[in-house]
Amino acid sequence: MQVNAKLFELGADGGLEVRLEADCEVEMDEQWSYVGNKSNQRWLWYAVDHATNTVLAYVFGKRKDEVFKELKTLLEPFDIARYYTDDWGHINVT
Repeated sequence: MQVNAKLFELGADGGLEVRLEADCEVEMDEQWSYVGNKSNQRWLWYAVDHATNTVLAYVFGKRKDEVFKELKTLLEPFDIARYYTDDWGHINVT
């Protein structure tokens, strides 16, 4: 049997309540380029749904906290449970 036997028994007896919930996990990253010269950098911050590789939101700006916060605000309606970044591992928000 490839199921957890104890949970299977509880479910068969009606002693187990199961609830399925959507859990959105997002990868966040940034890319940069420059306009005119390298001191005039512009950053693209974006968030991609970890399961579907769909871009959920993006912002352009400098590499500053307030630009990141703009992106995070845009993502609030998605009820994201976990963020992944390239150097920070993951961030739980629940």
